[in-house]
Amino acid sequence: MKVKLTDIARRAGVGHATVDRVLNERGGVKPDTAKRVLDAARELGLARTLPKLYRNGLRFEVLLGRRDNPLCARINDAFRRFIHLMDDNIVLERTFVDETKPDLVAAAIRNSRCNAIIVYGQEHEMIIEAIAEVTSIGKPVITLVSDVPTAPRLNYVGINHYNAGRAAAFFLSKMTNEGRVVLLCGSLHYRAHAERISGFRDGIADYSGRLAIVDLIEARGDDAAAEYMLCKALTEGEVAGIYNAGASDAAVERAISTMNRQLAPVLVGHDLTENAARMLQNGVMAVVIDQNPDLQAQKALRILAARFGISNEAQESPIVPFTIHVKDNI
Repeated sequence: MKVKLTDIARRAGVGHATVDRVLNERGGVKPDTAKRVLDAARELGLARTLPKLYRNGLRFEVLLGRRDNPLCARINDAFRRFIHLMDDNIVLERTFVDETKPDLVAAAIRNSRCNAIIVYGQEHEMIIEAIAEVTSIGKPVITLVSDVPTAPRLNYVGINHYNAGRAAAFFLSKMTNEGRVVLLCGSLHYRAHAERISGFRDGIADYSGRLAIVDLIEARGDDAAAEYMLCKALTEGEVAGIYNAGASDAAVERAISTMNRQLAPVLVGHDLTENAARMLQNGVMAVVIDQNPDLQAQKALRILAARFGISNEAQESPIVPFTIHVKDNI
């Protein structure tokens, strides 16, 4: 039985004119709609050569943070390494934008001319609105490193930050005596940092009755202020441990360097940057919890490739396992 355009339209849940536009490559159809039409035509066995969905290729844009942010530099390197293994139809653009300024991130999302966006940013209303605006016209968005679940993003790719915070609490509880613990983060506007802090608090409650959290320092991009506040906390009484959930390692190291080395607290931090690796080797930091940017880049690109129908791989899990590093395994 001959397959009619109306059969395909019914199967795809679109109008006859949309099917005609897709099959005859007239344009003006959202990518997800065009894919539904082509899938329906294949399933019904339409006897004709079907057009390629993305004849002119696909462009994905990664909105990275500041160039001087060590984590963002590692993420950029990860995407650069992995893109060569992807389909030749995919072109990857990498754009640096100050992730601490939601208005700039939101503008970059809106101004993107690519088919899809991968973004690292805060859970801020301007970013939420920008994601909603571009997804409403069929442009998928993946949040990377720190999630924005209140926005209609396609997926979040990254580690479970709550569990990472609990892991930090576990190590501190095993490596310190009773005493005071100071927490630091970059900004609680990043869901990643908020979830790490929440996980750490719950972990301390579960793993140790001997440690007391006495301060939470939120750097908000001001390393000098974070260093000053940490120095102040260290002089107000003996500190057994420090959990750095996302502030500058350099600021923490400078603050600790003012102390007698014998009294230095146990430090647990995040992200195996060159600076963090050196701090591990020098004994300044005891444990680093790394979020594996290479695997984040791979998963994000694979999920988008599957979303656009150019990959037949099984559905990719968006959650990346974090890894634990000490002096002896770097």
